[in-house]
Amino acid sequence: MTPPDTAASPDSHIPAGGLDDLYDIARLAARLNVENATIRVWLSRKVPWLPPPDGRLNGGAVWRASTLEHIEERRTPGRPGRKPRGVMVHVPTPPHGVRLPQIAPPAE
Repeated sequence: MTPPDTAASPDSHIPAGGLDDLYDIARLAARLNVENATIRVWLSRKVPWLPPPDGRLNGGAVWRASTLEHIEERRTPGRPGRKPRGVMVHVPTPPHGVRLPQIAPPAE
């Protein structure tokens, strides 16, 4: 029996670090503690802090680990998209029987 030809091995062209250096959507989502669908939404919205994928593997987006260095610090907290128009402020109601002073409209 002859030993297999290691020169023709399909993994012989993978450099040091190999596939461990790649992040797919699932691995990136786990790293950022979000759902896979959230990563897809961010990609479609082209959020500025998420770099475009370095390539595609089996039809899915992949990034090199070096591309995603410090991604946690670049990530903008909150939800991407439109910002709320106004801020709701809670004004407590006065106790029963207490009247608040009236504010006069500005003089013209």
